[in-house]
Amino acid sequence: MRGPISEISDRGAARFETCLAQQVDLCCALETLADALPSRVDTRAATVLAETLQDTLHHCHQMEETFIFPALLTACPDMLSTITRLRAEHVEDEEQACEVKDAILNFVILQKRKDVEEFGYLLRGLFVALRRHLAFDRDYVLPLYRRMDVVSNIISLPQPPAH
Repeated sequence: MRGPISEISDRGAARFETCLAQQVDLCCALETLADALPSRVDTRAATVLAETLQDTLHHCHQMEETFIFPALLTACPDMLSTITRLRAEHVEDEEQACEVKDAILNFVILQKRKDVEEFGYLLRGLFVALRRHLAFDRDYVLPLYRRMDVVSNIISLPQPPAH
């Protein structure tokens, strides 16, 4: 019976890693756009970024909050304040992503380019905050989730009968 639970958990770790990689890609795209301002912007890439930014972040945050956080809180209830902070960061990141999306579309489609410096700061503000959060997820949350699963598997192994 432990096998299927472990498989789900392993897939959860792999899914979490995939989400982390997707968010790193978003950060790279945001930085590339910021570095290209004001006149070297790839408008197609910027439009694709605007179209995928919010949904990708929301999907990744939802996965983390649905699978990773509950598992960590079950194993380590003392992490509640950390998980609460991470959830608050998710809300802030998604709100800022909405602003960034609108700003990208205004810049690319509506050609509103008078506040290029402000636009650059908005882009950098999001990807710097995301990278900081992702570093914590990668360096602390993911390894803890994996260790917790290994310990859970060891504890639940069938015990030999006592003689």
